[in-house]
Amino acid sequence: MLSRREERLLRSLRQRKHREAEGLFVAEGVRAVEDLLLHSPLHVRFAAASSSLGDTPRGQSLSEAILKRGIDLREVGDAALRELAGTETPQGILAVAEIPPGGLGRIRVSGHTVVLVLDAVQDPGNFGTLARTAEALGAAGVVALTGTVDPWNPKCVRAAMGSTFRLPVAEAGWEEAGEWLAEHGFQTLASAAGGAPVPHPPPTRAALVVGNEGAGISDETRARADLVVGIPLRGRAESLNVAAAGAILLYELLR
Repeated sequence: MLSRREERLLRSLRQRKHREAEGLFVAEGVRAVEDLLLHSPLHVRFAAASSSLGDTPRGQSLSEAILKRGIDLREVGDAALRELAGTETPQGILAVAEIPPGGLGRIRVSGHTVVLVLDAVQDPGNFGTLARTAEALGAAGVVALTGTVDPWNPKCVRAAMGSTFRLPVAEAGWEEAGEWLAEHGFQTLASAAGGAPVPHPPPTRAALVVGNEGAGISDETRARADLVVGIPLRGRAESLNVAAAGAILLYELLR
């Protein structure tokens, strides 16, 4: 059973300011908690699960893995778990874990390196898809510029499907990010409609910037870009979803 302090903590972690103050986030759902426990180095403080979690072999296995690692597992009712969760369907389990250090120094730069930079991307689904794509294709990390959705929002965590547990995610303003990119010899490629094709061969070190769902890249991003790149569109569609465009451009840079 959850203590009052743990209940208060879970409720507070719905808000970004409390996640930042506590250095904690909540992972919800079987897949997210499995990735957190089995495929990441992050430290888990405690978990809460409904009694129905053990009704399936997968849920039972997850419960056993939590207890085997010496992590406190609190049992709560289904209704109580839904009330405490930050998403509509917590799928019977949630876990509180420590947010990894988010500095740019976590991103390893060597040889051919690509980083993905998010310029005020707001939709958690788009954030998660971009993070998953970046990890899958071999990007070195993700930089979330000021104005981007909180990477540790429960919806972002679920949408990323474990990628942000393993791939470095740094939050920074353009001044800090620009200095770091310049120091490490990156060329900045900003994605926008009508931009030039990705050069081939691509830069040895490239920072691909994708912009806000409605407004696109900011004026500051455009001013800082070494090159504005885009995807030639042959059909009647005038643009692509930011996650789709980011995936195509990352593939071009990393293939």
